[in-house]
Amino acid sequence: MRKEVILPPDEKAPLLARTALNRFVPPPELGKRADDARLALSEIAANAVRHAGLRDRDVVRLVIEADEDHVRVEVEQPTPATEVRLVEPSLEGPDGVGGFGLHIVDQTADSWGCEAGPPGRVWFEFRREFPAV
Repeated sequence: MRKEVILPPDEKAPLLARTALNRFVPPPELGKRADDARLALSEIAANAVRHAGLRDRDVVRLVIEADEDHVRVEVEQPTPATEVRLVEPSLEGPDGVGGFGLHIVDQTADSWGCEAGPPGRVWFEFRREFPAV
């Protein structure tokens, strides 16, 4: 199954992305990892809006692919994603608190990565958990 959603290039993007994931892959289908998947998605959607140099007419595209075993989520921005990398988190700096987002993705997702583009893409994957029988 595959679902595509267009997100606005603003602060609503993470919430709309989580809502789309909740509808397409209901939380019970990821078991106790559902919150991690939604947090990871919030981070990469927010990063696209905050760091991609988007303009008002730009859009962010969310792609969710799910099969019996995995859920893959991709956030695509029209600009390159050449600067996507783990950075040292900071509590102070010119942009305030930052640098934690991709560390969260790195620690929660089974795998993640980026394609520089353009368009730039950041993706992650989670294996589905099934209750013990």
